Amino acid sequence: MADDLQDEWWLQDDEDDSANKKVEPPQLNTDNRKPAKTKLKKTPKSKSKTITRSRPVQDTGKRKLDDVPDSAVSKKNKRRRNKKKISEQLPSEPSMPDPADVMSILLRGQKLELTAVEMEELKLEDKHFLSPNDFSHPNISSYLQEVVPDWSSLVDPHEAKGAPLVIVLTGAAKRAVDLNRDSTTFRGKARSIKLFAKHIKVQDQVEQLSKQVVHLAVGTPARVATLVEEDALRLDHVRCVVLDWTYRDVKLRRLCDIPEVRGDLFQLFRKHLIPLAKDGLLKFGLF
Repeated sequence: MADDLQDEWWLQDDEDDSANKKVEPPQLNTDNRKPAKTKLKKTPKSKSKTITRSRPVQDTGKRKLDDVPDSAVSKKNKRRRNKKKISEQLPSEPSMPDPADVMSILLRGQKLELTAVEMEELKLEDKHFLSPNDFSHPNISSYLQEVVPDWSSLVDPHEAKGAPLVIVLTGAAKRAVDLNRDSTTFRGKARSIKLFAKHIKVQDQVEQLSKQVVHLAVGTPARVATLVEEDALRLDHVRCVVLDWTYRDVKLRRLCDIPEVRGDLFQLFRKHLIPLAKDGLLKFGLF
């Protein structure tokens, strides 16, 4: 008998085989647990290396700290460690200002190559100084009354404009204001002027000095020197130049400890004040 073409004979064998097969239970361990699945280690993927081209380093000509020899760096650090503060250098008791040390202190740090003749011209003697403050004078008025006892006789006939009789030099504008206020007892009805750069233009002071009779001037070395160069401040009537020598600011610096002030004061001494002192026209006081 021929096969029935409609009979799906190829499926019958599969059904019979599946029927004959027995389903086996999963194998368990002694603890009735399913066996743990083993994890396969993943092999790391190799990353593709990117090649970067470095730019050529340009030589700027500046030396880095690594280029400095170790000996030079150590010497520089040693100088910093050895540099003492002003508070560490101060003596336990203040000493009286010494006229012999004035020019040597002002010369400090000037970096000038002076000849023997120039050094002789800068040399000051005791006769060029008035008696310094021995700390018995609490304010500038008390000291000026001692060193300029004939003040009233000098003020009455004085009528020259822009030509003070006494000049007081200090290191800062605020200190100049304080000294001018403290000099009220000494100057009396005489006229004073404050000469410093803070909030005051040079041209305004040039005009003021050209119209006003001045007896006492209190200012900083830089502004005084500028006005002298401008021919606005005349020195031909000056009898006394007082240096605010022992006063110390909030940083414990004196007039001669501030580099820029010391430089201006030295140039003022060298160009204008020392020649007049050598001629016997003025003397220096140390307050």
